[in-house]
Amino acid sequence: MQPSHNIVQNMSAPKANDLAERRRQLRIKRRIKFYQRVWRSLAMIGFAGGIVWLARSPIWLLRSAEQIEVSENQTLSDANVRDLVPVAYPQTLLEIEPDELANMLTKQASIESAVVSRRLIPPGLYVRITERQPVAIALPNKARPVQTIPDQPQPFQEPGLIDAQGYWMPRNSFADVGADIALPTLTVEGMRPGYAGAWQVIYQEIQRSPVKITAIDWSDPNNLILQSELGAVHIGTFGDRFAAQLAALDQLRSLSEKVNPEQVAFIDLKDPQNPVIETFQANNQSF
Repeated sequence: MQPSHNIVQNMSAPKANDLAERRRQLRIKRRIKFYQRVWRSLAMIGFAGGIVWLARSPIWLLRSAEQIEVSENQTLSDANVRDLVPVAYPQTLLEIEPDELANMLTKQASIESAVVSRRLIPPGLYVRITERQPVAIALPNKARPVQTIPDQPQPFQEPGLIDAQGYWMPRNSFADVGADIALPTLTVEGMRPGYAGAWQVIYQEIQRSPVKITAIDWSDPNNLILQSELGAVHIGTFGDRFAAQLAALDQLRSLSEKVNPEQVAFIDLKDPQNPVIETFQANNQSF
């Protein structure tokens, strides 16, 4: 029995040695992984610190408005736009919030949209803007009381400018920011908040019309009045027939050959298929 016992001891000894070696290798691997995590953390901290240091270093300072590059502006000059960018100089690029600057720019009535981004080399800002283009002067009605609509906004009471989308802005919106623009020749009275959708259609149609329209009186919502090269035109309530009404007006270009223009009070186009010429002598004519 003694030889058998020695064999068991000899077999157990290698297994114990193998187990100890595996444990030692695991400890080494854990130690290596620990040091790797420490180095990665230190590298990340160092990288982040380097980025912060670079961003705050004098190299990345925005020192003056000359470092702002402006694009897509048509009415406002580059200097006008730079003056509107609310940056306290000097300031690091890291401290600047481009989206906040863009929102501040769009609070200007003359600016429809703005995009601001950082420029690293050389340090600065890119500013891209879209300006509003006024197409008409909005005038408060002074000649007669404005027709009111129950539960509806009242017409604008101050002179202003309107763009093709019906956005109303103060008349001095461009002058206040140092821009010199030519005022539109088209005028509109009685423009109200909420009329933007209808105004877009009206403006598009009068731009297409061969008959020149110089003024629009919208004081009475039940009777839109156009001042045209053929005289005053009563449209009635604005609606889907507006394009047909302007087409009928174009057909009246030969009006001066049939009626003395000085005797025409206005042209009634409420029914575009049956235009009526209202004259001062009251001998109205249909065409």
